[in-house]
Amino acid sequence: MTNQEHALVLVMDIGTTGGRVILMDAKGESHGMAYREYRSIFHAPTVIDHDPTTWINAVVEGIQELKESHANVLQRVRAISITSQRATIMPVDADANPLTHAILWQDKRSIQESREIEARIGREEIYKRTGLKIDPYFSLPKIMWFQNNHPEIYRKASCFLTVHDFMVASLTGEFKTDWTQASRTMLFNINDFAWDRELADRMGIDLGKLPEAYPTGTVAGNVTEAAAVRFGLPVGLPVVMAGGDQQSAAIGLGAIRPGIVKVTTGTGSFVVAPIDHQIHNPEQKVVCSASAVPGKWVIEAGIFTTGSTYRWLRDFLGTDGLYDELNAQAAMSTPGANGVLHIPHYAGSAAPYWNANASGVLFNLSLGTKKSDVVRAYLEGICYETKKNLRIIDSLLSADQDVDHIRLSAVHVSGGLARFDWFNQIQADIYGIVVIPDRTEQATSLGAAIIAYTTLGFYSDLIEAHAAMGKLEMKRMKTTNRATKEVYEEMGELHHALYESLDRDDLYGRAKHMASKFDAVNSIQAI
Repeated sequence: MTNQEHALVLVMDIGTTGGRVILMDAKGESHGMAYREYRSIFHAPTVIDHDPTTWINAVVEGIQELKESHANVLQRVRAISITSQRATIMPVDADANPLTHAILWQDKRSIQESREIEARIGREEIYKRTGLKIDPYFSLPKIMWFQNNHPEIYRKASCFLTVHDFMVASLTGEFKTDWTQASRTMLFNINDFAWDRELADRMGIDLGKLPEAYPTGTVAGNVTEAAAVRFGLPVGLPVVMAGGDQQSAAIGLGAIRPGIVKVTTGTGSFVVAPIDHQIHNPEQKVVCSASAVPGKWVIEAGIFTTGSTYRWLRDFLGTDGLYDELNAQAAMSTPGANGVLHIPHYAGSAAPYWNANASGVLFNLSLGTKKSDVVRAYLEGICYETKKNLRIIDSLLSADQDVDHIRLSAVHVSGGLARFDWFNQIQADIYGIVVIPDRTEQATSLGAAIIAYTTLGFYSDLIEAHAAMGKLEMKRMKTTNRATKEVYEEMGELHHALYESLDRDDLYGRAKHMASKFDAVNSIQAI
């Protein structure tokens, strides 16, 4: 066995609803995986904290499980690669101990702070500097919330860290981040890939409380003696910053060059298209962030709650934690779910609407509606939302004057639902484009491994690494059924019209106002 065949990378993939540790070799094959589910703290439907110890525990328990099931395997590990959810933020002390719970990326308590940013800076300037839409989703409004509501915590904080940065600091003792994570804070200038000092000064944010930012793939440091004891790891292992989960997933799915787009459906769905130069959407419906390919960018559209709404439906219907029953039900309905529509805005809406007040809608029920129709409507609703963003991205690429009118040629998909061929067929029929799933269902972890092996010098670049490690399943490729596509086109238009009607009459805002009267929890007490 050669050194390359013998080597393993230990990926730590810290998601929103669960964390996994997975051992991968230089061919992209898994040699063991452990997963721990955890839950956030819902003080109110849109006031969401998370206990950082659950992330640490998920990793510690996962490593112990791997040791028990794969004896002596850690001796083959050459590096640790970290990827995680983005925009979630937490204040820590000088030793990286959390001063309080983290504010989750889905949280919406910082609507007022978002308005402050718009008043002081303006939407156009924020978008031009950071590539982001002003929204509570991102980290800056959350940091400002601490300033406004818990100034004592803000003052005590040595640093504000994302989940990725927290794990890096816990392993290495270093306060460092990568460009993909930094570019989701709304404090990072994506024109020169650096913290925007002028922007921070104008918003009253101390940049000394943010970690140093480096290109994705940088070795942040090595596992300390204290971390080795805490996590059960060898001392001195290099820790690679693979950064944001969505950019990492794009690498894992081969969306590295323009023309390929990836769609990953986990807690939310994220559409990511790589670009060689910045492309801005005048209407700011999609955002532009740093790519995991250093010096490049991605156009991105995020849908906050998609897979998580399917999980909600599972729990609501009481299927004992099993998705198989839901999937079987969905397959029993017909394309278009017999007219039932579902809007999956369970934590507000990101792209393309960016409406923090938006909420979930189940529309067009009748006495003849079956459970199978409702379940299928949930899945189709995910795809209708995704299709809206794919259209925007495709139009931006095709209209760009600096390239030769690139059009999207394929959608590479991953996530738990992508294991089901019938769901991929729904995606192909609604998107109107070829859909190719990956075999691993763990595109984010695979991307983190690809990044790490490139950093370690096993491959010359990410393209070569993906060619050797990628797991796309061409045999399971789905093409569009024209007849079904026509049904979905009409239903998709109705889906959009339904949202527009609710938004135009401010029914979302009025419903949120009424809900607040029944909510006895003051968000200021959430932390």
